[in-house]
Formats: sequence, structure tokens, C-alpha cells
Amino acid sequence: MDFSGIVGQKEIVDSLRNSIASGRVGHAYIFSGPKGIGKKTMARIFTGLLLCEKSDGAERCGECPPCLLFDSGSNPDFKEINPADSSIGVDDIRDMQSDIIIRPLYSNRKVYLITDADRMTVQAQNCLLKTLEEPPSYAVIILTSSNYDVLLETIRSRAVNYNFKKNSFEEVKEFLKTNIKLEDKPIDFIASYADGIIGTALKLAASDEFTGIRDKTIDMIIKLSDSKLASVFDIYKFFDENKSYIETVLDIMVLFYRDLIMVKKEQSGHILINSDKKDIILNSARRFSLRKLLSNIEAVETANKYLRQNANFQLTIEVMLMKIQEE
Repeated sequence: MDFSGIVGQKEIVDSLRNSIASGRVGHAYIFSGPKGIGKKTMARIFTGLLLCEKSDGAERCGECPPCLLFDSGSNPDFKEINPADSSIGVDDIRDMQSDIIIRPLYSNRKVYLITDADRMTVQAQNCLLKTLEEPPSYAVIILTSSNYDVLLETIRSRAVNYNFKKNSFEEVKEFLKTNIKLEDKPIDFIASYADGIIGTALKLAASDEFTGIRDKTIDMIIKLSDSKLASVFDIYKFFDENKSYIETVLDIMVLFYRDLIMVKKEQSGHILINSDKKDIILNSARRFSLRKLLSNIEAVETANKYLRQNANFQLTIEVMLMKIQEE
């Protein structure tokens, strides 16, 4: 795989290509950005280009010994350090330092990829700092991080940081259409819910459970709009049964209410997130005023906030349902 397989991130791709083509490769890089955005994928592509004997920065040959060894996962000039349990400890970095002093065997460079580098202990970061201060001329160290600010300032100052941006809705949608057999999956909804993160979109597309939860949540919303206040406590059972997915359920509720708002404002179903539920949305919109829909979104978002603060689950959900039921 080369950079042509990357969705978006054009500025980063161009910069990395130019660094190889011009021979101005740095000794340390930080790939920062949201979890699932493609930092590790980019790092591995960059690594393959750095190790290839014939790379021009755009693509690698795939035939030289470094390429063949890299593809088989056995190139001794590449080491990947992943968190063991919950962290990367000082011993992991010391092992890297013992290896980095040995010159490369097949390539002109040795590359070290530290994934989830924000999970390094402070001791491990201070240990890594010694290598970053005086790296061997042939060494390239790449750190991926979802929490850039957790890294020590002394480490950040000695590395080139590339901040990965979220992809657009159209980029995510096109990626799914090109790479995944979606069949009857709700592609517009998945692309919207993924919030610009390809990794999230892939997980959702592969999950039949997610599609089922969405369908049940929308059915519950419709039922809730028809119910008497007394039945709120029966509807609570749905939330209790899906307690482990509660954040997903609440997010789906907000997106559905937003679709209803778009219909009320535009009288059109062409820009719906839940586009495969267009008929249901059009039929449901008449039951709500704009003011009520905004009030419902506020109730759901408030409940989500309280649950993240470990509020009582049943009380929080029941209060939310009663607010949604209010005229």
C-alpha cells in the first residue's frame, strides 16, 4: 500500500513525499489526531517508503529485499512498539535503545514506530528523550498519539508534528462505497455518525449489531412520541436492555431529531442523515414543533452529559424521558 490509499490528509501526504524525494527526512515525527483517523496506517506506509531501496517518495518498488522483508513482517530494520496492558514502560524504550545503536542491515535507515505514544509512562518518555537528543544518523522514530498534549514538551519540541484532520462526510462515504460491501447498510448514516473518522466508519459498517440498535432506537422514538406519560417507565426497559450501548443510543436519538428539524425547516428529505428512513421521518415530522425538537435534543444531550459524570442511570434516563414527553 502507498499514499494513494489514504483518504484526505493531502498536506501531510505531500509533505512526507517531499521529505523522502528531497532527502530531508527528519529523525522524529509525531502523528497526532483522533483515534481511528489513520495515523498508524500512514506511519506504516511512510515506513515502507523509507526502507525501500528505490523509493522516490511516491511509491515503493515492492521487490527489493527491504520491501519483501517489510511485507512479510520480518524486516530487522523496522521495530514497532505497542502498549503492553495499559502503558509503554521504560524497559520497552530501553530495548529500543539497545537495538537502535546497531546499524541497519538491509536499508539506509532503521525505523521505530511507537504506537499510542501518549501511553508512555513519564519515565519512558524521559528515557526516549535521551535518544531524541542525539539520534543515530540513520534512525527515524515515529510516534502516534491521540492525546498530543500528554507528551512531554521536551519530546514535542524535538519532533515534527503532523496533526491529522477529520475527513469530510463525502470522503468517508466514498471510502465506504469503494472499499466495503455495504449491501443494505445505511451508508449515509454510518458516514455521518463516524464524524469524519474512517476507522469508526469501518467498525460501524462491519457491525450488524449497530444497525439493529439504530432500528430499535428509531422505533422507540416513534413509540415515545405516541405514548402517555405513564408508559415512560415501560419504555425505560429499552434503555436498560441497551445500557452498555447507551452513548450510541443517545447519539442516534439526537441525529434522528436533527433529521426531523431539517424536514420541518426545508420540507425536503434530500439532506437527511438517516436517508434510508426518509418515509418514517417525513411521517413523524408533523408530530413535533421545532421548539419541541430542540427541547428534546437538549434533554438527550443533558442526560448524556450526566451519565458521563457517573450519575444514577435509571434516574437520569427517566428524567430525560419525562422531559421528552412534556407538551
